[in-house]
Amino acid sequence: MKFVNSPFYANAKKLGWVKLCFMLMVLCGSVNTFAEEFAEHRTEFSFSLNERVVSFDSTFQMVLPGEELVIKFAAEKDLNNYELLGATMPLKSQAGIIRYLSPVKPGYYPLEVKNNSTGKSVQLHLFVLVPITQVKKGVLNAYKIGDYPPPHKGLEAYKAPLGYIEVYKENESIQISPHFTLGQFLCKQKSGYPKYLVLRPRLVEKLELFLADVNQQGIRTDSFVIMSGYRTPYYNRSIGNVSSSRHMYGGAADIYIDVNPVNVYMDDVNGDGKNNFQDAVFLYELADGLSRRYHRQDLIGGLGKYQSNANHGPFIHIDVRGSKARWSN
Repeated sequence: MKFVNSPFYANAKKLGWVKLCFMLMVLCGSVNTFAEEFAEHRTEFSFSLNERVVSFDSTFQMVLPGEELVIKFAAEKDLNNYELLGATMPLKSQAGIIRYLSPVKPGYYPLEVKNNSTGKSVQLHLFVLVPITQVKKGVLNAYKIGDYPPPHKGLEAYKAPLGYIEVYKENESIQISPHFTLGQFLCKQKSGYPKYLVLRPRLVEKLELFLADVNQQGIRTDSFVIMSGYRTPYYNRSIGNVSSSRHMYGGAADIYIDVNPVNVYMDDVNGDGKNNFQDAVFLYELADGLSRRYHRQDLIGGLGKYQSNANHGPFIHIDVRGSKARWSN
């Protein structure tokens, strides 16, 4: 078909070239907006928090009241050029280490770890925990926790948590990592505020790395839907889940992708034109080699894929239990 006989040419004559060019510019701008690249927000200097490696420019840490937080830098030079800001007074690194004694009052304390050589920094969201000793008869400030069972097979990873993050309406939107908020991981049980949360930083680190993997596959999303994060023992029992569920220890999340369109159901992530279990299989297979791809033995854990039912669509379970486990329902 010749251009002069096309509908495009007819519209051009009708609208005028100036108007048409303007429309094309707007369209191209919209396409660029929607095609905005995913930003990982990796940290530009290496350090650890109490032996946990930090990979992103926003992270969080949980400590008990008065507990020491050890920040250790991996640089080969400028080891005395780091600083912790936001404390009572700035703390400078000595021989590549900053030691910070956390406040004795439970709560949220925003801090900043800064490299004075480059000016780059990492936002550190510090949560001083409410000790588990304040839980009385399975209840903490009117919030039902329940009782933790004895550690599964005596394993360290299944010991009851030492304390809880206290969450209010005002702080549940805190960006604890580049793409996840505190509130995304709250237990689904109905309650008022304050709510209480157990959440392992390594789980969020693993989800961030997996989110980067997903975007590298051409699936554009800024986060996962956290269908289930932390579960209190009380809530876990009420839904009939296994007594040793990793969700009770803050180290597991049930996730799916829902951006195209947003409809509370897994998107067609494998591109076969269908929304079904195969989309969960696609995510499962991609997540299966994550700890190996990133050389992160500390992120080894469980992985499961789930069919849809009357209550939910397909999803995958991902955790950081410390040992490999795989399953499908």
